[in-house]
Amino acid sequence: MNIRDFDSRYPLLAALEAPDQIGTMAGDSLRTLAGEIRSFIIESVAHTGGHLGAGLGVVELTLALFAEFRFNTCDKLVWDVGHQCYPHKLITGRAGQFSTMRQWGGLSGFPDPNESPYDTVKTGHGGTSLSTAMGFALAWRGQQADAARKAVAVIGDGSLQEGNAYEALNHGGSFKDLNLVVVLNDNNMSISPSVGAMSDYLSRVRSSTWLNERLRTIQRAIKRIPGIGDNIEDVLQRWYHSLQGIIPQHALGIIFEELGFFYYGPIDGHDIDALRHAFRSTHWMRRPVLIHVVTRKGLGYKDDVPDTTCYHAAPPSKVVSAGVVAEFPQQGGPSFTTAFAAHVAVMLERDPRTIVLTAAMLEGNGLTEVQQRFPERCIDVGMAEQHTVGVAAGLALAGYRPICAIYSTFLQRAFDQVFQEVALQRAPVLFCLDRGGLVGNDGATHHGVFDIAYLRCLPNFTLMAPRDTGELVQMMDLAATCDGPVAIRFPRGASAQPQAQLPASSFAVGEAEYVEEGSDGCLLAYGPMTYVALEVRRQIEAATGRKLCVVNARFAKPLDERLIAAELERQPVVFTLEDHVVAGGFGSAVAEFAITHRHDAARLEILGLPDLFIEHGERAQQFASVNLDVDAITQRVSARLESAAPLRRPVRLVKVT
Repeated sequence: MNIRDFDSRYPLLAALEAPDQIGTMAGDSLRTLAGEIRSFIIESVAHTGGHLGAGLGVVELTLALFAEFRFNTCDKLVWDVGHQCYPHKLITGRAGQFSTMRQWGGLSGFPDPNESPYDTVKTGHGGTSLSTAMGFALAWRGQQADAARKAVAVIGDGSLQEGNAYEALNHGGSFKDLNLVVVLNDNNMSISPSVGAMSDYLSRVRSSTWLNERLRTIQRAIKRIPGIGDNIEDVLQRWYHSLQGIIPQHALGIIFEELGFFYYGPIDGHDIDALRHAFRSTHWMRRPVLIHVVTRKGLGYKDDVPDTTCYHAAPPSKVVSAGVVAEFPQQGGPSFTTAFAAHVAVMLERDPRTIVLTAAMLEGNGLTEVQQRFPERCIDVGMAEQHTVGVAAGLALAGYRPICAIYSTFLQRAFDQVFQEVALQRAPVLFCLDRGGLVGNDGATHHGVFDIAYLRCLPNFTLMAPRDTGELVQMMDLAATCDGPVAIRFPRGASAQPQAQLPASSFAVGEAEYVEEGSDGCLLAYGPMTYVALEVRRQIEAATGRKLCVVNARFAKPLDERLIAAELERQPVVFTLEDHVVAGGFGSAVAEFAITHRHDAARLEILGLPDLFIEHGERAQQFASVNLDVDAITQRVSARLESAAPLRRPVRLVKVT
C-alpha cells in the first residue's frame, strides 16, 4: 500500500507513533481508530492474502488491551494461535510493512519476536497461550519488583477446547496470588463454528443473561426521559459493569469460578469503554482472572453474508500471485486436498464402516460438503487433536475404519495417542496428513516436515506418499485393506496436471515404482518429488547425455528393500529426494537400510530439508532458499555425477516393469 494513501486515508493510524498513545486517546478517537484499522486490514489482506476474520473481530479488544496494560515495559501479552494479531501489528509500528504480509522476507501472519518486542512468543497452534502466560506469571510470583505485572492471554472459545487449555486452567486456578489474566474471546468460531458442550454452555451464557436483557430494556426507556436521560443512562451503564464483577456465582461463570478464576463478563467485545472498564476494574486483583468477551469474527467484512467461514482467510491478489513459480513444469492439476475429500465421499458411500474425523478443520481438509452428505459419519470434534486420535482408535477397535483428516503439523500434538492408542494397539486408523512438507505463507509454525520422523519410529505403522492425485486415491483404497495404522502424507497445493500424471498401476504395500530407466545414477523420490526428479533427469540428459534412473518410492515404511538394494549395487550414486527434514526422514530410512545390510552407503546422497525452521513465503521460494528446487538439485546431482567413481564391475540392469 502506498504510504501517501496510508497517511491521507487513515490519519489516526498514520499518526500513531507508539502504542502508549492509545491510553491517552478519548473514546470517540479510539472508535474512529478502530474503524480505520478495520478498513486498513480489509484493504491490505485483499492484496496480500491472509487471515482476515480473526483480526477484524478483535480490533476494539486490542485497543482496549493496549490502553489499560503496559506491554512495552511491564506486562506480557500472549495471543493464542496468533492469526488474530493483525491489529496488534498495526499499532506496534508495522503498518508501513503490511504490503509484505506473509511474503518472503516480509511480515509473518503470526506473532514473531524477531519483528517486535511486543510479540512475546512465536505462535501458530491453538490452546497454548494460557500455559505460556502462566509461566510468565509464575516467574514473577513472590518478586516484590514484579508484584504489579500482569501476564495476559487472549484465547478464543475454539482454542479453549484444546486439552492444553484445560490443563492450564486447572493448574492456574490453584494459585490464589497469580497475576494471570485470561481474556476469553468468545465468537462461537474456530475456522468453522465451534462445537461441543463448552460451546453450548458459552452460547447459553451469551444469549440468556438476564442482566443483559433487562439493561437493554431499561436503557431504551431511560433514553426517552427529556433532558436527563443520557446522564441516567451513563450511571446505569457504570452500575451494570460494576455489578458484573459480583454475580458470577449466580450462573454466568460458575465453571471458571469453580476452577479458581475470578469471572467477569460477558462483555460486548466491540465496546471499547466496557472493555477498558473491565480491565481497570480487575487490575487491582492479585489472583487469576478470566474476562469473558463476546465478539463477532469478521466484523466489518461482508456482514450480510451468512457463510461465516468465508472470511477466515483470503487468497492473495493476482498481482501478488502472478509471480509464483511452479515447483515442477507439470504442476497445475487439482489440489491434493480436493482429491482427498472427493475420495473420502466415495469411501463413505462404499463402506458403512468408514468414518472420517477432523479437529476443527472441516474447511481446511475440504470436508464441508462431505459432512453435509454424511452428517453422522463425518465428525468435527473441535480443536482437539488428541481426542480426535483417541476416538479414532476406539472406533477402529470396535470394527470401524476411521480416517483421521489432520494437518501434519497438528498431528504432532497427538503423538502420545498415536503411540499408545493406535500403534500399540495396532488399530487400523488411516491418517491422511494434509500440508505434508512446506506449507508456504503460514510459515514455520505450520510446516509439516517432521511427520515421517515421528511416525517412522513407531512399530506397526505403514507410511506412504503419493506422487499425484491419482496415486493418492489408490493409496487410500490400499490403506482400507491394511490391518494396522497407515499414514498418507500429501502437500498443500496443486498436483501434476491430469494429462501429465504418470499412468496408474496397481501396487502392494512396500512396493516402489520404476518411472524411468538409467544407469548413470538413480533419483529415489518420495511423493510429488517424483516429478521434480523427472525434470532433473530431463535437464541432465539434455546437457550431458547421462541417463538417470527415476524411482517413485511410494513407501517410507516399509521400504522396497529389494529395489533399493539393486540400485545401491548397480548405480554409481543414488540420491533420495523428499519434502521433509533430513533427520529421521525417508532418506534416513534408506541410509539405515544400506548400513544395516552392508551396502555401500558412500554412494548414497540424501536431499531434503536442513535442520532449521524455514520462514513464510511461497513454497517455490522456500525450496530455493534451501537448494531443494529443480535448478539447485540439478546442479548438485551434476556435480556429484562428475566426481562419482565408475563401478569396477559390470552393471546388471534391473528390468523395469
